[in-house]
Amino acid sequence: MAELGIESVRESTPIPGQFPKLKTLHVWWARRPLVASAAAVFAGLLPAWSPELAERFSGRSELATAGAYRKWFLELCGIWGDPVAAVAHRDRARAAGFKLKHNPFTYKQAFKNTPSPQQVELLHKILNTTWGCLPTVLDPTAGGGSIPFAAVRVRLPTHANDLNPVAAGVLRAGIELAGRYGSDLEADLALWGGKLVDRLSGRLEQFFPAIEGQEPTNYVFARTVGCPRTGKTVPLVGDWSLRRGNDPVAVRLVTHQDGRVRDEPMFEIVEGDAIDFDPKREATWLRGKAVSPWDGLVIDSAYIKAQAQAGNMGEVLYAVAVRTSDGRSFRAPTAVDRKALAAAEADLARLLPGWERDDVLPNERFPEGNDNRPITYGMPRWRDMFTHRQLLVHGCFVEEYRRLIPELRHAIADRDRADAVLALLAMMQAKAINWNARLSSWDVSREKTRSVFDRHDFAFKNTFAEFEAGTELFDWTLRQLLD
Repeated sequence: MAELGIESVRESTPIPGQFPKLKTLHVWWARRPLVASAAAVFAGLLPAWSPELAERFSGRSELATAGAYRKWFLELCGIWGDPVAAVAHRDRARAAGFKLKHNPFTYKQAFKNTPSPQQVELLHKILNTTWGCLPTVLDPTAGGGSIPFAAVRVRLPTHANDLNPVAAGVLRAGIELAGRYGSDLEADLALWGGKLVDRLSGRLEQFFPAIEGQEPTNYVFARTVGCPRTGKTVPLVGDWSLRRGNDPVAVRLVTHQDGRVRDEPMFEIVEGDAIDFDPKREATWLRGKAVSPWDGLVIDSAYIKAQAQAGNMGEVLYAVAVRTSDGRSFRAPTAVDRKALAAAEADLARLLPGWERDDVLPNERFPEGNDNRPITYGMPRWRDMFTHRQLLVHGCFVEEYRRLIPELRHAIADRDRADAVLALLAMMQAKAINWNARLSSWDVSREKTRSVFDRHDFAFKNTFAEFEAGTELFDWTLRQLLD
């Protein structure tokens, strides 16, 4: 049906906040559209329209004709209007060269429209009449859970699983527990999630200091190698822009000061008309190669990869996104920032022996095969995908989460309910590691961090963004979970 295709496209819209919440709980690359999944479930279970069906349910206008039955089927899927007519109206306006004042769609995206109790009741009656009972929906390779979600939503008996443990975890959190408890867990999640956030803030805030009323929100880093000719640090930056548009912000790389060549690069924040250079033309990185700002010569990709694999690729902080009383802004890194990074590295070194013993951090090697770029660029283990401070942040979560387990189970007498709360709280960390890693990047167009899986691969990021984790990161992941 054309209606399902149109609604599937609307469901995948890039507009922020418009994705189904099941999709934002945890990354799963092969998620199917919810509206198409609902249609697949209903089409697989419902009988084709016939005069006998209409006679059996005489008095129900939804089944009186084949056209009425089709309309009811689409409404059950969440399509509460005419998407074909809406698209045709929009396309005619575009062809005529004018912009519509109103959205041609007269109803919300299909996935936002919950079937009414009356629609579900009729569905159950038809299925019971057809099958002699409510049929069970089985999806043994359920992946991100779109099909079981559609089935559970209309209270059909449902079984789902997947060989991938990530998918199994998503199914448990997003389908099984949500279907079993509904919103009843919200108060428990807010209470215990709040405790977890407070304890993490108490441990981590010292490593993310504010400076003169400027609250940091993100830190922007460049990967680095040593110049093969001078030995000096070369930041690998493909675009020095931090913000574009009417109020642009960029970073100026400083290699000379007071008439002398510096020993290390320095960075300045420049705004608006003060940007007297092209942030892209001044790049030091392009298509795997670099240009040394110290001698102006090319550094080839083979040298960069060899340095990375030898453990000689580093990173340098070159900008800090901050929140002030006037809004969002940027500042250059300071000695305070560098001291905080060093303190985090020292604290990680103190904790690491115990964490390795207790399996707090993942020490497994990255599997060779499908995408070897992490190995190529010096990240042979999963933990290498995080900086020292990011590892400290994620390790602290694991510690505090483990400490919370017996406390929560003691407070919530129902063991199944307690474990449901714990399973959902663990999704906070699942989201945190996707948004706070060496493969997270800075989104210039929206002034925010991109997740690791903004692309569906492990592409090397020559620059990356770190989430402020003293007050921002886990408060955000908890709010995302509750949402």
